[in-house]
Amino acid sequence: MSVEKSMSDVCVFCRIASGKAPASIVYEDTNILAFMDLNPANVGHTLVIPREHWENIYDVPEKTLAEMAAVVKRVSVAVKKTVGADGIKIIQLNGRAAGQLVMHIHIHVIPTISKAGVMMGYRGRITPERRDLDENAKKIRKNL
Repeated sequence: MSVEKSMSDVCVFCRIASGKAPASIVYEDTNILAFMDLNPANVGHTLVIPREHWENIYDVPEKTLAEMAAVVKRVSVAVKKTVGADGIKIIQLNGRAAGQLVMHIHIHVIPTISKAGVMMGYRGRITPERRDLDENAKKIRKNL
């Protein structure tokens, strides 16, 4: 069962989903939202979330997870094309012990370039300006 509406005031992803917090939106529909990671591992690093609050994979309904997966595929293709990536890493963490920092289920779409590599397990490699995130989101949206 979904967490009470009060979660929308404390969960940063709920705040983004409701428009109460800024984000560089890549994709959105009635149930799913994709936006640029604020601390990306690589340029183009995108997060896919359900609008409704579910903490992790154990709680989220299968239908919602399937919708997320469909968006992850579309976003992956667009990100790969946009940034010229050699590959895409799809990462989803469950629980603090696994490294989940925001307790709202989300899937990382991380472009990889052979010469650059990518590292996980720490805050992102770069801290871009909002205008750069917005510009990257715009470029990715064009390739959806």
